[in-house]
Amino acid sequence: MELVATPHSPPDSRAWRIRIGSLLVPLAHAAGMNVVTMLGLRFLTDSLAISAGVAGTIFAAVKIYDGLLDPAVGAWSDRFRSNWGRRLPFLFAGGLAMPLGLALLFGTPSFESLLLAELFVALALAIHATGFTLLTIPGFAMVVEASADHHERTRLMAWRVYGNSAGTMLGTTLPGWLLASTGATRSGHFVMALVIGAIVLAATLAAVWLLRDAPRTSSGEAAKERYSLARQARLAWANRPFRLLAFAHIFLLFGTAAGSAGMAYFSRYVLKAGDGWLGSYFLVATIANLVTTPAWVWLSRTIGKKACYMSAMAIYGAMHLLWLSAHEGESQILLGLRAAVIGTAAAGMILCAYSLLSDAVRHDFIQSGERREGAFAGFTTLFDKLSAAIALAAMGWFLAAMGYVASSSGAAAAQSESAVLAVRLCVSVVPALALLCAIFSITTYDLDPASLEDA
Repeated sequence: MELVATPHSPPDSRAWRIRIGSLLVPLAHAAGMNVVTMLGLRFLTDSLAISAGVAGTIFAAVKIYDGLLDPAVGAWSDRFRSNWGRRLPFLFAGGLAMPLGLALLFGTPSFESLLLAELFVALALAIHATGFTLLTIPGFAMVVEASADHHERTRLMAWRVYGNSAGTMLGTTLPGWLLASTGATRSGHFVMALVIGAIVLAATLAAVWLLRDAPRTSSGEAAKERYSLARQARLAWANRPFRLLAFAHIFLLFGTAAGSAGMAYFSRYVLKAGDGWLGSYFLVATIANLVTTPAWVWLSRTIGKKACYMSAMAIYGAMHLLWLSAHEGESQILLGLRAAVIGTAAAGMILCAYSLLSDAVRHDFIQSGERREGAFAGFTTLFDKLSAAIALAAMGWFLAAMGYVASSSGAAAAQSESAVLAVRLCVSVVPALALLCAIFSITTYDLDPASLEDA
């Protein structure tokens, strides 16, 4: 049985459980991921004295491992059978692994050898990233298979956006405030990791309980064969709408990853503001994200998802470019307005990106008659992680090349003008150029949503 809701048939209690469960899954993984995206690189360079280039390489290596794991987990979840259904066991395991990875990363013990510290960090990041994979792929696949109505999938994607926004708020706001209270020490980072990890675990357990009676099968057949990674790649490439959206997704995630990671450095070395300001900045951006999501849902139905997506990316890129003119002592009102507009644009990007991707996956089902949502979800998160890996690695190498100095104090170290310029470029020009490339990537996208409701 598929979940189909229309404006004239209010959802029943089961539908509401599915929607709230669909919200809690991205809340969990967004909270757990954003704290690492925002503070992970800076923690390695400013608290563990790992050079920016090596830190970026560690992040890239782990992301590549995790990205290659994604299609395998997606295909496995398509075929998996248990009393919990196909997806829930993966969610449960991910909800355990992510908090463990957080605690290990931000609780990295003191080693006499810097190499041992680097290896320990890589292991912690691998555990954390594996948990993220186990949460994201089944969560996305469950939404795609829940309804044949593309408008209902957009509504479910909106609930995912709400959850992602709430998780982003928790994963970016709480850490800054906690570090402002405890100090950006290693013990302060560990306490912060325990708090965020507890939120991830609680949200995941609640989601598993709420989604226990979500549709476990739907019309069509499960994938009949075990696809190799190469076979899955060919299937994804053959789906033209998915292929175009994937290219856009890579550029989008590259820009947003660089912007988020760079902001932790930007607030410290350009604005000369504390971590409390960093938390407040992301709070404003996330509130704007949450408040404006319904408007983006309406706009996507009015002008179309593609136009809505391109508009949101243009606004996001333009606003990040304005960080070039930011300076120490700048008006807090102006900074808040920038944060609000960036958060507003991010809401539109997230909603339209995943709604369009769900349409492309639905297109595959109509063409093939097989349920391969997990495999496509695996490739979606593969693109997410590879683009984030490239962004963080490139950022680390760029900072190192521009003379960024690593430290073990946890506080701001003296940096050269060229290093500060590199930080500024990472939060302005880099995201703007990446989003411009994403816009060009989907100019020829032409999938008709009406063609997706026939099955």
